[in-house]
Amino acid sequence: MKGRTGKMLRRDSAVERLIATITAHEAGVELTKRVLEDKGLEDKTLEEIEKLRKKKLERAKTTLENTKKNRGS
Repeated sequence: MKGRTGKMLRRDSAVERLIATITAHEAGVELTKRVLEDKGLEDKTLEEIEKLRKKKLERAKTTLENTKKNRGS
C-alpha cells in the first residue's frame, strides 16, 4: 500500500513489535544474553548485561512513545 494508509499500517506493526520487545526485556536478561551470544560477546558480566538490558528497554520505550505520537494516537 502506498500513501497514508501504508504508513499507518507500518507504524501499527512497529508498535506491536516494540511492545513485544519491551515485554521480553522487562521479563529478564534472557533476551539480552541471547543477543550477546549471537554476536559472540558471551564474556560480559551480569552487571554489564543488566546495564545493556536497561539501556535497550529505555530506548525501546522512547521509540514506542515517538511512534505512537507520530501515528496520531
